[in-house]
Amino acid sequence: MANVRDIPETRDANRDPITGTPGAHPVGTGVGAAGGAVAGAAAGALAGPVGAAVGLVAGAVAGGLGGKAVGEHVNPTAEEAYWRESYVKEPYYQSGLGYEDYGPAYELGYVGRGTLGSDFDAVEPTLASRWEADRGRSQLDWPRARNATRAAWERADRTYFNAAEGPQYEDPLSNDDVVDVLNDLLETTRDGGYGFLACAEEVKTPATKQLFLGRAEGCRHAEAELVQLIHAYGGKPAEGGTAAGALHRGWVHVKGSLGANSELSILESCERGEDTAVARYRKALKQNLPADVRSVVQRQADGAQRNHDQIRDLRNAARERRQA
Repeated sequence: MANVRDIPETRDANRDPITGTPGAHPVGTGVGAAGGAVAGAAAGALAGPVGAAVGLVAGAVAGGLGGKAVGEHVNPTAEEAYWRESYVKEPYYQSGLGYEDYGPAYELGYVGRGTLGSDFDAVEPTLASRWEADRGRSQLDWPRARNATRAAWERADRTYFNAAEGPQYEDPLSNDDVVDVLNDLLETTRDGGYGFLACAEEVKTPATKQLFLGRAEGCRHAEAELVQLIHAYGGKPAEGGTAAGALHRGWVHVKGSLGANSELSILESCERGEDTAVARYRKALKQNLPADVRSVVQRQADGAQRNHDQIRDLRNAARERRQA
């Protein structure tokens, strides 16, 4: 696929990827297209490798438009200049690596902040999946790219968004606000259940498969609790999970269809999903929730943390076996 940087007349005019109209934001469009391609592949993977290929094309078109629309918030020229000057001074910088290694990670961070919202932890699975598609010739794997991506994300947040989005609750929440918090957790819980099932389908070890199936069942119980509370506070339960969760599950299946999955890679994907769940429960617990709601949310948050820690320990063991 051609890189927008290789087409000077398109870059100079900042043209829309569909109409050719000047004015499209080059970085917002490029990253949006790359992310959209991954999302399209994730959806297409349900129809097999051919579906994944079709999804890559369709997703790139839709993603390019989405990136163009939101990418206008960030000045990519200023960000690129800043990081090119500063990257060697960062604490995570590794001697011997160049800007071509770190640059794609920074771009993913500052454009991701403009397109994916304010909560890095919540969308990290999406960023990790995008990295595999957007890294180009970078030598960094996601664990090493993550620090650079987060640094660029946080700088963009301070510079362009003032690090303050959404309401700050001081007084007790209204019933509608309680329902909003619960529905966010409901979508997160569904993401977890679907994600564990996706991982169970791909993993080969019977014990690990059974673990994932058991965690999926636990997510269904948590979902039922949240639905009951939503009804009790006069709300309507959200339908389905989040787009980021669908992307994460689809990426697991894409790797499986290409024969790229190992037990280690599955556990790494699952751990990223649990990172997101833990972050969202922590965010909910910062709200002034009614006592009955807080009790349920705290108990579920503790369970999410236990899930995360167990998956992390299994991932560490799998990594040690591979290195032995």
